[in-house]
Amino acid sequence: MPREATSSSGQPEPATTPRLRDRLRLETRAEHEALDAGFDGMLAPGAEALYACFLLTNRAGHEAVEPLLRQSPLARSNPAAWEPGGRLAALAADCRDLALPRFAAPARLPLSPSLPEALGAAYVLEGSRLGAAFLLKALRRSPGSRLPVRYLLASSDPEPFRRLLAVMSAAGLSEREADRAVAAANQTFRTFRALAEGARIRMTFS
Repeated sequence: MPREATSSSGQPEPATTPRLRDRLRLETRAEHEALDAGFDGMLAPGAEALYACFLLTNRAGHEAVEPLLRQSPLARSNPAAWEPGGRLAALAADCRDLALPRFAAPARLPLSPSLPEALGAAYVLEGSRLGAAFLLKALRRSPGSRLPVRYLLASSDPEPFRRLLAVMSAAGLSEREADRAVAAANQTFRTFRALAEGARIRMTFS
């Protein structure tokens, strides 16, 4: 699940937004690590059901978060700042390959589509790209794996995360607005955690 991106040289990205980026990384760590822990070992032999839950969770999560981002100033004023990148279509295809049951997202993520909230929510989605690239490499080292990887492929480019960091740098959020961005990121992580639990229940009864 979500982890921050590094540069192509393998070094951490420059601190383009030291204050907001550092706050997001530090102040969402507990929620982030709790989400990741739920998918530990999903690439191990015999853990295909956990990988299926990972796909269901991300599909439902993107369905919940992407509409909010589309309505926000982040996407409306500068489409290059955030764009879906075909991840939902990739998730749908992966889920079809595994004949997974449909798992509906919440009707609406409980956040306003303001710029601070959008930056916080987008940080969660785009920060997952390093994790996706890591998972993809791990699967490619297992030539016998037949798990579908369209979503990982669609999510493994770090460039959109770099663009988001540049937007954060230019946004000049106030302290209060930065608080809202952090709160939105934590709410997004909590939403993904709730969806992960729902996906496990859905798989149990499918």
